[in-house]
Amino acid sequence: MARLSLALLGGFQARLESGSPLALPTKKAQALLAYLAIPLGRAHPRDKLATLLWSGIREESARASLRQTLFATRKALGKTKPPALLVEGETLALNRSVVDVDVAAFERLVAEGTLEALASAAGLYQSDLLAGFAVDEPPFEEWLVTERERLRELASEGLAKLLAHQREARAEEAAVQTALKLLSLDPLQEAVHRTLMRLYAEQGRRGTALRQYQHCVGVLQRELGLEPEPETKELYQEILRLRPTPPETAPTRAHARAGEPTARRVVSALEAPLIGRAAEMERLASLLRESLDGHGRLVTLIGEAGIGKTRVVAELATSAEQEGGRVLLGRSYESEQALPFALWAVGGRVPRRRRHRGARGHGSRLALRAGTPDPRVGGSSRPTTHRCRRLPADLRSRGSSDPPFRPSPADTSGPGGRPLG
Repeated sequence: MARLSLALLGGFQARLESGSPLALPTKKAQALLAYLAIPLGRAHPRDKLATLLWSGIREESARASLRQTLFATRKALGKTKPPALLVEGETLALNRSVVDVDVAAFERLVAEGTLEALASAAGLYQSDLLAGFAVDEPPFEEWLVTERERLRELASEGLAKLLAHQREARAEEAAVQTALKLLSLDPLQEAVHRTLMRLYAEQGRRGTALRQYQHCVGVLQRELGLEPEPETKELYQEILRLRPTPPETAPTRAHARAGEPTARRVVSALEAPLIGRAAEMERLASLLRESLDGHGRLVTLIGEAGIGKTRVVAELATSAEQEGGRVLLGRSYESEQALPFALWAVGGRVPRRRRHRGARGHGSRLALRAGTPDPRVGGSSRPTTHRCRRLPADLRSRGSSDPPFRPSPADTSGPGGRPLG
């Protein structure tokens, strides 16, 4: 049984056979054990160790400091047989038979390469070697940087193999976690970004897959000043063309009254009431009623990031659904500039049987023009993207007699004068 256990991946922890922490007097004593542990069992000359940890003083003083550190360390380890620390002449080593080191176990499991071994190795690699640990000695720091990079690359290799095994076994959620951990080690692995996008799409998490693409774009631009590879862009376009699958909810009241086929709501039920926006919501509700009566409006909510704009929009959309309206929700990102009229293209993919014939107002008719032709007025069966080219003219003609509404700062301010979000 191990007399000493060292956990070096993610920090420094040393425990004795009893399970109690090993009380070492100084950081350099910890650094000495860590150095002797990689690789485990290798013997090192005293002169080398003295120079490693006391490089800024004379050789005699460095050797004296090493002797003091060894004395304190052996005292902390206690008199065990066989001993955990082997002192033979002018060399020092850790005894492989009574010392366990997580780094050695990690290397062995990665080399084994099976699904179970790689999963165990991923669990061992909590973070970088001796994360957060520092000793103000250049020789030791140089060694530490080199070993950290070596083990990081080995972890990336092992996680990539594990991800391939999990994909083959169709363990989607486990594969997602592995891909995320792999990207935390190396966020520039574009192939892993693509794998994660595919995994999210296969789970029906279309929005999360699209956000992963945004993250990939941001990382590549920030770190390398590059755009994603064509393969990544093509995958993004494929996911964009997927139809969203929102959860089933209760039908709207208008559908229930008309006896029409029910549709899935695009706004999920709000779990908590909206607080502190009564005046703003009253104003928006008034504009919503005007729109449902045929007097379309364009409303812009302006506010700081995180102040709650999305929550207000969700509340308004829920009200619109409850009044029998049809709601089209979408989000635009800077990297989607290559897809013209993306929001209208998404709206055009809504099946005709799910459209609400009783929807009122210019907005409803405009949404129909962007997708399947309105059965009431007929129309071309040309692709949606072709019809979307006509939308700017439609917007201008429909808005000419009814100018858009933009809330004033008073309409969009919250407590303390902050903009409404």
